Order: sequence, then structure tokens, then C-alpha cells
Amino acid sequence: MLWFRKEGIWPRLVVITAVLVVVIAAPAVSSAEQPQPDTEVLTLVKALGLAREEHPLVRAAQLSLDSSELALTRSEAAYAPKLSLSSRPLVTRNGEVEISLADSLTVTGSLSTPQGLGLSASNRWEGESRERRGLTVRAELQLWPPARYNAGNLNLLAAEEALDLTGYQLQQAREEAVIDIYSRYRTLQIDAARLKLQEEEYQAKLAAYERVVGKAEQGLASAVEVLAARQAVEESLAEYQRAQREYRLKLKTFLADLSLEEGTWELEPLPETLTLPGVDISLEEAIAMALEADVTLLEQRQNLKAAQRQLEAARTANGFEVNLSASVSFSEDQQGDDYRAYLSFSYPLLDGGSRRLAVEEAELSLRRAEEAVVKRRSELSREVEHMLSEIQYLADKVKIANLNYEKTALEHNAKVLQAANGLIPESEARESQRLLAGAKLSWFEAAVALEKARLELRMMTGQVMDVEGGDPN
Repeated sequence: MLWFRKEGIWPRLVVITAVLVVVIAAPAVSSAEQPQPDTEVLTLVKALGLAREEHPLVRAAQLSLDSSELALTRSEAAYAPKLSLSSRPLVTRNGEVEISLADSLTVTGSLSTPQGLGLSASNRWEGESRERRGLTVRAELQLWPPARYNAGNLNLLAAEEALDLTGYQLQQAREEAVIDIYSRYRTLQIDAARLKLQEEEYQAKLAAYERVVGKAEQGLASAVEVLAARQAVEESLAEYQRAQREYRLKLKTFLADLSLEEGTWELEPLPETLTLPGVDISLEEAIAMALEADVTLLEQRQNLKAAQRQLEAARTANGFEVNLSASVSFSEDQQGDDYRAYLSFSYPLLDGGSRRLAVEEAELSLRRAEEAVVKRRSELSREVEHMLSEIQYLADKVKIANLNYEKTALEHNAKVLQAANGLIPESEARESQRLLAGAKLSWFEAAVALEKARLELRMMTGQVMDVEGGDPN
């Protein structure tokens, strides 16, 4: 080591080392010493409850439901009673403009029903030299084609089905939100525990660096060893700080999805273990339940019904129309009342083939809807089979992670015994402790992945959600 001292490098190295220790330690110390604002613990149960109302998926589904309700109300409004009032407030006589609000007043009311019956009534009052009144009542009934194929009635049926569908979609969105928040909550807990391990690893490498510097002062370590230890500290610090930034970003996004303010909430610590419910369902049972519960299949079945109605309407609308109408007029000008009734027929002789084209288009839409239903049933069967296979694989991963933890625990016990007997340094025993904690976190990750898959299967098959560690209801 004489070359080290002769070159005069040692004094500069001591200064660099002192500065480096201060710079490296400063970020971790400063963040630890910063006063934390008062925070409230966000439990898993509370998070799952908020997910059912505040999650972006739920809010979007709620907006769709509100839109469907408005669409249904608009369709129903076509059959609501209507009343209108008209007047002539300005009258010109012999070049002079007169304001006469009651000179002419007409009131008109109307009502139509899904059965094809239309009613209207109007009454008119006029001023000037004498008052005249006239009440007219009209009724019209569509005999052919049947009123159920009218565009208004078809729109009403479609709006009712759309409202039912969005109700199911809202329920599915709530279940998806619960699964998403559960998985992210547990993942954040695991990430927080890993942060502690990374901090301990950083502190251990910093201590190792200081020991190497001390050896270098005694001429027992080279400059290469000092720089290698310094590099290890820098790398550990970079990974630790990066993990801190990513954790804060994940937590910020998580809280935002629950409409909670950042900095005022913290999560529960990771529990000692997780109790995972089992999956006891056969492939045939799961497929049958999924076919009944799938919202996408429900939507495609509704589209199929709508296509069938459109085809029936197109075939019925052969151009022949029959309407029955009647009107009654009452007047007070001594001219007597007027009663009339009509039976009208109409049939277009030439339509350019538009009716035939309408039927062909409706038949094509029906075939597409039928194909979509068949395709979705096949896809759903494969999805259920894949999900059951994935659950089995994840269950195996949990077993493997548990075996790895047991193996690591035995190795750690041996390291502790060796350190107690002075055979290995205490630092190796502490490193073994971190490896054991990391193995346990790996088991938690596998367990959370398994629980998420199980919940997705329950949602797919329409079963009640029973989240591990929390009640979504």
C-alpha cells in the first residue's frame, strides 16, 4: 500500500469519503426527519366501500345509467298528453296596428297511445264584433300495420331494454371496482413493506462502505474496493429512491380513484397472513353460470331481439295501410255540429324496391346478431376454462412460494446460529433476515394474484363477491 500514500491520494480520498457519506445519507435522513401531517388510516373495508361508489368505472357506468333513464323518459314522452296555446297579439286593420291579446286564442291538446290510437281536441275563441267558439275533437286508429311495429313503440322497447342493460353494467362495474381496489390495496401494502427492506439494504451497504473506508485508512483495502463499495451504495440508493417515487405515485392514483385527498390517508400495514377461500366448482357448472350472468351476452341477446322485431316490422310494412278516423266539431254560430268518420286505405303501386331492400337489410342484421350470440357463447366458454386453469396455476404458485419461504426460513435459522457462534459476521445474518422477509412478500404477491383471479371467476359466474379481508357490501 506504499504507492497509495506516496501518490498523495489518501488525503483526497478521506475528504471525498466524508462528503460522500453526508450526501448519500442526507436524502434518507431528511425524509425521515420531515414532519408528517396528520393522516387517517384507510382500512381495506372502507376502501372497498368507496370503490362501489367513487371508482371511475362506477362513475362512468352511473352516467350511462342516467343517460339510459333520460332516453327512456324521452321515448315515453312521445305518448304523454300535449297541450299548446296560440294567439294573435298584433292585428292590423286599415293600416293601423292594434294590440289585442285576446282577439284570437286557440287551445290544442293531443294524446297518442302505443296501441295506435291518437286523440286530439282544439278550441278557438275569436273577438271583434262578436265571440265565436268552435270545439273540434278528432280520433284516429291505425288498423294496419299493427301499432306495435311503429317506430315510436320500437324505440320505447329498445329504451326499456337499454335501461335494464345499463343497470346490469353498473353492478358489474361495482364488482370490477371492488376487485381492482382490493388488488391495488394489497399491492401497495406489499410495496410499502418492500420499501422498508430496500431502506435496510441501503443502510447495510452504507455501513459496509464505511467499513471499507476504515480499512482503507489502515491500508487494508485498495482504492478499487472503496470505489466498488461506493458504487454499491449509489446503486442501492438509486433503486430505493426510485421505489419511493413509484410508491407515492401509485398511492396518489389509488386515492384519487376513491375521491380521497393525497397526504391525508395511509394504508393499514400488511397483515401477518391471508386467509384464501377455495374454489370448488366444476367447468360445466362455471360455464352454465357464466352464460346466465355475462353482461356482454345479455347485450347481444337484446340486440338479437331488436333485430327480430325490426325484421317483423319490415315484413309487415308491405305498403298497405288502413286507418280509421273520426271527428266531431261543435260551434256556436248557429250552423250546427259536424260529425264525420273515415276508413282510409293506401297502397303504393311503385316504391322502387325500397320495401324489399328494407326486408333484406333487416334479415342481414338478424343474421349478424345471431352470429354475435353464438360467437360470444363460444368465447365465454373458453374464457371460463382459461380462468379455471389460471386459478390452478396461481394456486400452485402460492404453494411454491410457501415452500421457498420455508426453505429460506431454515437457511436463516442456520445463519443466525452461525453468527451466534462467531462463524459468520452479524451482517450476513441480517442479510438473511431480509431475504426471509422478501420470500414472505413473494408469497403475499402470489396469494393476492390468486385471490384476484378467484374474485374475477365469481364475477364472471354471477356469484356474490366475498373479498378476503373485507366486505364490499
